This record gives sequence, structure tokens and C-alpha cells, in this order.
Amino acid sequence: ISLAVLAASTGAFAQSSVTLYGTADAGVGKLGKGKVGMQANTAVNTSNSFLGFRGTEDLGGGLKAGFQFEQGINLKDGSTDDKANYSIPTIWQRQANLWLGGNWGTFRMGRAFSPSRNAFAAWDITGDANNSVAAASYGNLGGNGPRYSSKFSYKTPDFGGFAAEMGYVFKPDNGGRAKVDLGLTYINGPLSAGVSYNKEKNAKANYALGAQYRFGMFALAAGYHHVENGGYNDDATGQPIAGAVGRGSGVSLGGKANFGAASVTVGLTRDTKSEYVVNDVKYKGRKNTNGLVEGRYAFSKRTFVYANYLRVDRTNSYGVGMRHDF
Repeated sequence: ISLAVLAASTGAFAQSSVTLYGTADAGVGKLGKGKVGMQANTAVNTSNSFLGFRGTEDLGGGLKAGFQFEQGINLKDGSTDDKANYSIPTIWQRQANLWLGGNWGTFRMGRAFSPSRNAFAAWDITGDANNSVAAASYGNLGGNGPRYSSKFSYKTPDFGGFAAEMGYVFKPDNGGRAKVDLGLTYINGPLSAGVSYNKEKNAKANYALGAQYRFGMFALAAGYHHVENGGYNDDATGQPIAGAVGRGSGVSLGGKANFGAASVTVGLTRDTKSEYVVNDVKYKGRKNTNGLVEGRYAFSKRTFVYANYLRVDRTNSYGVGMRHDF
């Protein structure tokens, strides 16, 4: 009887699993007019550092359930929460969600990446890395962060490379304004493309679209971005203008060349429209051309060193660092 119970328990445990994963990224560099120092979770790193747990249970009949928790970590002092460069001062500020999935798709509840961010990351030349010049220039679609709290989302299965994801945040969970967020992707062979859209009630919509094509040792990417409802920094001082609502459009271009373990990435953006509104008065903003140059050398699939130079809104930043994924 004991052996039978043990065998049954072993079979049950085999149907579920929990995985520990994360990223450690740190280096030295300079942000804008700041001084040279250690850099962690900044625009000259390739990623924020974090620790994550994800679990999956096989419920049978093609149905699965799971969860995902992620906590940000600042490698400068080991701190989390607000010091880890997140707006939400809580332990699992990156992701904290529960999901149910099957042949019909995946339904997810909680804090997670937005569908519009996922569609952007599918084609951005850096994959929406910290040093993405497109993300630095146009944000995550009009001031929306890459993650939403209290989000309900549904993602379809893959249909020959096509997939759609829709997210919704109810009115009481978003300061009295309901929010809808959409992402459509096509990922098949050398081509990756995405369309992003989000909108809050009583606000104008934000959208972006782009594609990346890989051939041989090279990759090329291009996109168009239109953002509303964001903030605006003074063109002369770089400081936020109180009460300003920024609006803008622009294009992004990117290229990457792989040379074995080494790679070089270049990204450019150019504003086609820049303006902001204060007390119902519209002002013209400065149009900027921003850029990124990055070099990497991989010691393995999980560990690489990098050096990059990032110019955003006429401000120069640079850094060298190391990243390890586990």
C-alpha cells in the first residue's frame, strides 16, 4: 500500500513544476549630465536585474494552469521595491499573475506585460531592451508603462505565425478610467511584425507598428509610432513641464550584424511630430533625432559583455557592462 501511494504521489508531482529564473545586469557608465559610476537598472544597461518564479500544472485534456512572480533587484546595493527603478513599491513589482491555458488560448489575471508592449518587443531591434532607442524616444505607447496591474488578458493560439492578445483594466482599477490594450503579432521564419494599440476612456489612442527581417548574419527593423497623453519635458532644461500633455509621432530604424560570438546593433529614431498642451493651449515641441550604437560579445548563450552609446533628446549616455541570464 505504501509503495502504491508513493507511486501515485510521484505521478501527481510530475504533472506540475516550478522554475526559478532571472537576470543579473550591471556595469559602469554615465547617464546624461551625471557622473561616471556603477550603472544598474538604467538606460545604459541591457536589462533590469530581477528574480522570478513560474509554475505550471498539467490539468489533463490539454488544459494547464500556472503562475508567474517577478521581483526587481538593484545590483548596486541589493535593494528592491522603489530603489529597483519601479513605480510600484511592492515586492513583486515586475509580474504577479495567474493563468489558465489550453488549445483555445491563454487567459491571464494580475500584473503582467501589456499586449502592446509584447507586440513592440516582437520587432524592435533590441527586443525592448533597456537601451532601446525606440522605447526611449516614444515610451511604451504614450506614457503607459510596459506592465499593467489588475489586468485581465486573453491571447489566442498561434495561427501560422499570427497571434492576437487583448488586455483590459476595469474602471475602478485605473483611477476611474477603464483601459483597453491590444497587440497583434506575426512571427514566422525570418519575419517578425507587430501592431500595438491602447486607449483609456476619455483619452486619445496610442499605436505603433513595425517589422523586423533577418537574413544571414544581418537583421533590419523599421517602425512607426504615435503617442498621446504622455508628459513633456522642457526642451531647454529637460525638466518635466507641470500639467503638460505630450503628443508626438516618429519613425524608427534599426540594424544588427552578427559576427559569431560578437554583434553590433545600431538604432535611429526621428520625430515627425512633436507638441504639447498646457491649459488647452497647444505648443510646438522640438523634433529630435536619437540613436543607439551597441556592441556585444557572448561568452555563452546566457552570459555576455556589452558596450553602448545612447543619445536621446540631445543628451548623451554610455556604459559598459555584463549580463547573465539564468
